[in-house]
Order: sequence, then structure tokens, then C-alpha cells
Amino acid sequence: MTVRKFRLFIAPNIDKEEQWITEMSRKGLHLVKYEYFTYVFEEDPTKSYVYQIDFRQEAKRDYFQLYEDAGWEYVTNSMSIFHYFRADSSEASVQKLYTDNESIQDSFKRMISFYLLIFGLFLVSQLGLVVSWKGYLIQYIVAGMDIVFIVLYLYLFYAINKRIDFYRRK
Repeated sequence: MTVRKFRLFIAPNIDKEEQWITEMSRKGLHLVKYEYFTYVFEEDPTKSYVYQIDFRQEAKRDYFQLYEDAGWEYVTNSMSIFHYFRADSSEASVQKLYTDNESIQDSFKRMISFYLLIFGLFLVSQLGLVVSWKGYLIQYIVAGMDIVFIVLYLYLFYAINKRIDFYRRK
């Protein structure tokens, strides 16, 4: 039986997302697909997995091979940059690939670089709004949405930097 669950996690909370998906697996629901904040699970109470999510742009075959050699099975991805892996929870020998603070910081730094690029492109795309400003109602609405978007992105940068600082001090 297929079960869909809507859940919103932000990038700095990868560990919470991993814990939630792992908990769902303990309950017999195993992730098979992720699409637009919706997790698609297949029900099988006889299995239980531990999940790991990794942020990696332009993942190549050797990247997936590294996980496979470490005992992780590839499940799905989000935007081709967040990759979901799982391992049987009964196998005690399977460990996370990123356990040292430097590797974890590097992953968050890659996230910041990616989101800064997206944020920069967004800002450039909004120059037309500023240049052609006539004070129309629709322009105020779009400007309001832009402000919300900018605040959300600033929070995202703050949260990722907070995670980097946490692992730097650890």
C-alpha cells in the first residue's frame, strides 16, 4: 500500500528529516519517492531502515558507488541535489559517511553556495520590477511577495550558518 505524507523541512534540518523518515520506517512505512514536499512511502512492517540524506550537486557514478560500498542503498532525490539513502537498521556495521565535523561543515557550505546562487539570480530577476516601477497595485503585491521571499532566504542563510558554527565549535 502506498502512503503519501506532506512534510516541510528546511535544508539545515537534514538530521531532523532523517530521523523522521527513519521513524516512519520503524512504523513500517519506507520511503520510495520524494516530490514537492510529499514523501511517498510503501508499507511493509517486516522491514526497517535507517535513512541518510546528502546534499550533492552534479552527483556522478563514483559518488553513488561510495555510498553503495559503505552499505547504503540509493532511494530517491529532491531537485537532483538532496540524495536519500537507506540501510537495513539491523546492520550495526553501517555508519554515516559524514561523521567528522569538517565533512559536515563542508556539506553545509556547499548548501550555502547553492542557495546564494539561487538568491542572487532571484535578486537580478527582480530588477525589472524596480526599473519599471509605476506604483500599480500588482507591483506592490509582487514587491510584498519578494520581501517575504527575501526574509525566508535570510532565515535560511542564518540557520545554515548556525549549523556550520555548531560543528565548528564541536
